[in-house]
Amino acid sequence: MPELKKGNTPNTPPSYRDRQAFRLIELVALWKGRVTSKTIEDAFSCSRSTATRIRNDYLAACPSNLSYCDSNKGYLPSDDFQSSFCSGSLEEYAQLRSLEGAKFPAQLSHQLQRRPDPAIVRPILNAIDKRERLDISYASFTYPKDGDRIISPHSLVNDGARWHVRAWCEKNQDFRDFVLSRIQEIHGTEGPAEKTEPDDLAWNKTLTVSIEPDMRLSDAQRELVALDYDMKEVGAGKYQRDYEIRQALLIYTLQNLRLDRTRERGEAQQIMLTSECQRALASYLP
Repeated sequence: MPELKKGNTPNTPPSYRDRQAFRLIELVALWKGRVTSKTIEDAFSCSRSTATRIRNDYLAACPSNLSYCDSNKGYLPSDDFQSSFCSGSLEEYAQLRSLEGAKFPAQLSHQLQRRPDPAIVRPILNAIDKRERLDISYASFTYPKDGDRIISPHSLVNDGARWHVRAWCEKNQDFRDFVLSRIQEIHGTEGPAEKTEPDDLAWNKTLTVSIEPDMRLSDAQRELVALDYDMKEVGAGKYQRDYEIRQALLIYTLQNLRLDRTRERGEAQQIMLTSECQRALASYLP
């Protein structure tokens, strides 16, 4: 990102570049829970004096959003924090991190989503960064009344409708996805992570999902579906597209492609897995 130099007077609206910096401040404060001048320095490759000026300009523009905490040596979001330069969504924060080249969760689409609670997401992101274990209360169908779990989180995942945290579960002794909205409370950290991302075989294994137009469609319809899904012609009248995905995200991918169940009519189904792909994925499906 370009360096930010020009300061704002009290009556001067922030420049485009400063608005981008203010957006960064709000997103980091909301989802990481702490902002420092170094946050701005690192993101914009600017000097400390420039970062301090940007921070002060933001505090002047939004004086009730942040307060300095001596013990944390940084600015924390206030209880009545209201974003003015960003939407405040977790998707926007994920996009910001990816633009900075930072490691962030695998995502699919973003539709009809409930916004995760920042108070839950912040300690999870910090635990991911520091490779720590978390003591959580989690409501599941098996234990709907806040079952306690110790997890070692390593990534966030978006399935198209909900956010999950991918983590090692000490209770079940396996890696699994925990729906963020079902995490009732985070009680604190429990030391170093028991297992981390390199230990998650399903996360690190890559599968190929190959789709083609439904065989029940006419030639003209199949050609139209091929255009919709940017398929390549691999033979006379035969079209295909391949997706490289993580094994852990297979079910979400099939759900997003509407391949998790078979529909009675080809016009409703539109696409299907190739026969070779069906055989290759059979052992990975429930």
